[in-house]
Amino acid sequence: MGSLTLVGTIHRDPNGFPRLMEILEGESPDIITLEMSEYGVGFRERTAPRLREKLFDILRGLSGEAIQREREKPNKSRSPFEAGAIGAILLALELPFEFRTVRAYCERKGIPFRCIDLSNYSRAKLEKIQEEMITVENLRKIPTFPPMDQHEELRKQRILAQRLISEDVDQFLVEAFLNGRMGDGMTQRDWYMSLRIKEIMRNNGHTVHIGGWEHLLDDPPGKTLYGLLKDLGPRRVLAL
Repeated sequence: MGSLTLVGTIHRDPNGFPRLMEILEGESPDIITLEMSEYGVGFRERTAPRLREKLFDILRGLSGEAIQREREKPNKSRSPFEAGAIGAILLALELPFEFRTVRAYCERKGIPFRCIDLSNYSRAKLEKIQEEMITVENLRKIPTFPPMDQHEELRKQRILAQRLISEDVDQFLVEAFLNGRMGDGMTQRDWYMSLRIKEIMRNNGHTVHIGGWEHLLDDPPGKTLYGLLKDLGPRRVLAL
């Protein structure tokens, strides 16, 4: 069995592509696994373009006053809809930077990659966006939500990730954090992905797995991805 490196990312990091690409260049993997399901990839490639059109059709049908409020928000990006809650919906419909980075790297290096997350989890999440979030009723409420400081949120996540994955972390903090995350399907998904990774490692040299940094936490019960793979001696790297 070969070696394993677990790379932790902050999902939707606007600078994630170059950060992750630099790590992949240094790791030189023989195969890459990714915390993304085949269903999630297919949905974003086939269905997301239609949903984006539906989203903008609804927005155009809403009052000009609500749209104007969105336009006047400070620190807006390329379009008035790319920040805040509407921007979050648009990002959820895009192929994440982790997938785009891995695809570009693997095409250039001629190596394989595998999307190994559970499809039923991503199916439920994406169907909720399609059926509940991209509706007239929901989008009418969105301009009233307070804007989120994306840079501040990213800064907080980096600090939290570095603290919880450090060697001298207080295990009580790790347990408290994970207790709030396990209900999000994390335990089942990590168990499934750990089996896929072990299977893939049998026939490959250096395997690199890429996913959210939370899955790299060292929990005493051994239910996180890192805990389930700890007997293989994986390295942990943060792409922050």
